[in-house]
Amino acid sequence: MHITIKTTKLKLDPETEAMVEEKLAAPLRLLGEDGDNALLEIDVEEAPPEGRSSEPYHLVARLIVNGEVYHAEAVKPTPESAADRVRSELEAEIRRSRGRARKLWKRGSSAVKNMLRFGR
Repeated sequence: MHITIKTTKLKLDPETEAMVEEKLAAPLRLLGEDGDNALLEIDVEEAPPEGRSSEPYHLVARLIVNGEVYHAEAVKPTPESAADRVRSELEAEIRRSRGRARKLWKRGSSAVKNMLRFGR
């Protein structure tokens, strides 16, 4: 797993950076062995001032695993809350795509089984 953090118009202290990295590394456990080959890109920036003065942090995360790209973003008042929101969105996307693959595998295997029963 490789994690990169980029900041724009903002200087993160090391504690906050470590916390964001720790929170956003959590969804990688859902990938199993594929998590070792994952690339997680995190962008933290100060949100534009128009109408969002109470929510100054914009956090964007891109997770790239075996050619699949998962994307999540959040605008929140603190980087911790933005990281929580992005983590939950990434976990939901991973679970959703994993469910699709399992459903397709199950449908395919049941179709093969039905073909094998052709003579009965």
